[in-house]
Amino acid sequence: MLSALIWLPILGVLLVGLLPRSVPPKTARVTTLIVLGLAFIWSVVLGSQFDVVNPDAQFQEVLPWIERLGLTYRLGLDGLSLPLVILNSLLTWFAVYSTEESIQRPRLYYILVLMLNAGVAGAFLAENLLLFFLFYEVELIPLYFLIAIWGGAQRGYAATKFLIYTALSSILILMAFLGAVWLGGGTSFEYDTIHTQGLPLVAQIILLGILLVGFGIKIPLVPFHTWLPDAHVEASTPISVLLAGVLLKLGTYGLLRFGLGLFPEAWAVLAPGLATWAVVSVLYGALTAIAQTDMKKMVAYSSIGHMGYILLAAAAATPLSILATVFQMVSHGLISALLFLLVGVVYQKPKPAISPSCGGY
Repeated sequence: MLSALIWLPILGVLLVGLLPRSVPPKTARVTTLIVLGLAFIWSVVLGSQFDVVNPDAQFQEVLPWIERLGLTYRLGLDGLSLPLVILNSLLTWFAVYSTEESIQRPRLYYILVLMLNAGVAGAFLAENLLLFFLFYEVELIPLYFLIAIWGGAQRGYAATKFLIYTALSSILILMAFLGAVWLGGGTSFEYDTIHTQGLPLVAQIILLGILLVGFGIKIPLVPFHTWLPDAHVEASTPISVLLAGVLLKLGTYGLLRFGLGLFPEAWAVLAPGLATWAVVSVLYGALTAIAQTDMKKMVAYSSIGHMGYILLAAAAATPLSILATVFQMVSHGLISALLFLLVGVVYQKPKPAISPSCGGY
């Protein structure tokens, strides 16, 4: 049931890729919208069947893969991943719908968007640490090309900067995952089988610190935020929608799932520092947004502040605050997507001609 959310977009990639060149570009657009619409409907169906009282992962799928490495194809859906999976399908559909029909290289564009959707869905559903890492990497390459090919004048610089920052984030996350399993004496990367409570507190703090930096780059938090404004300014409007509405949530999701979930003792020790870090990000993002003259940069910096609120709530680590983090992730995804769509409308609106006889007024 969960695999459909991953393999439907992959099927869409094959359908769009196999379209003859003689087929008009509109066909690729319609095909992509249909596939993403089916994925969204299926995510809503899963949500309607979800047992909100059960805190465990539901609709689990387990298939052996590379058992010698501890890698299995294990998917699950819980209260943290469910709203983000629905959000991913919804915003990807709107991003494609808001894309200009006259876009250059339409088949490649829609293929990359579908691959991005599949990678993000897989990361939210993965119950195996290595599987999460693989899906986390899958979304990197499509987004790089979506910025580098269809971006603005400085798209090459912005895409390369995004790639470098995210690659560093991936390295740190993989290091923390390997350390959690090997130092804990485990042989599998299954999320439920990893027990880090037996590790010395110092080791837990070090591993959690590595995860905080890795996911902090993805969120992003100050001072790892510098890639985000450049990426938003140079990316097209639909890609900015996906970047702010969906991609940033991988960072906050990872902090909750793997940071707080695997290292609760170390999290409690670092909680005051995390709250301080969150306040700094909130204030910096808000004050910097006020000073911007570019609308996209203003929304981008405001996103940094909003993501700081998520970390601030997560630092408390109470049931109510965790619920608040999920609510803020969903609300920020919807609001930031709408803001970027509005900015795109303003940018595309033709500027009125200024009459010389009016003296410039």
